[in-house]
Amino acid sequence: MITFDKDEHIVFEVRKHWFLIASELSIVAIFAMVPLLVFAILSAIPVEFDLGGNIFGGFVAFYAIWLLVCWVAGFIFWTNYFLDVWVITNKKLVDVEQRGLFKRQISVLELDKIQDVTSDVSGFVATFMDFGKIHVQTAGAQREFYISDIENPNEVRQKLHSALIRNRAL
Repeated sequence: MITFDKDEHIVFEVRKHWFLIASELSIVAIFAMVPLLVFAILSAIPVEFDLGGNIFGGFVAFYAIWLLVCWVAGFIFWTNYFLDVWVITNKKLVDVEQRGLFKRQISVLELDKIQDVTSDVSGFVATFMDFGKIHVQTAGAQREFYISDIENPNEVRQKLHSALIRNRAL
């Protein structure tokens, strides 16, 4: 849980671009339909298979398990997408990084420790959809902060820079 001081307030939050989760969930949806395609192709073949039982019942059971696995994979993708967040307050930057279902890493960086903020947009799709990476460099031996695949990285960099200027003016 993230705790804030009494005089601290959230300036803005940064999450990953919607295109990332849409592409991951599209892949899950395609994988969910693969057994239907295979079953349709095998049903169209004029050769009869004598497997000694109800093949349709076995397929339905397999497909139910397959859909459950696809649902869990989609849930994991959604959880990682939704819980990866940067929270920028008037005093600090909080990096919440979800790694799987049961592991979360939270790092806090005071705004006065930030030396440089860089945005990077590379690639055709990233340029077209306007998403990229923000990199925050700090003074000292602390780890570097970065978040990738965020929407409007140049605008986020400007907002973070404005928060740094307001913090330093205090």
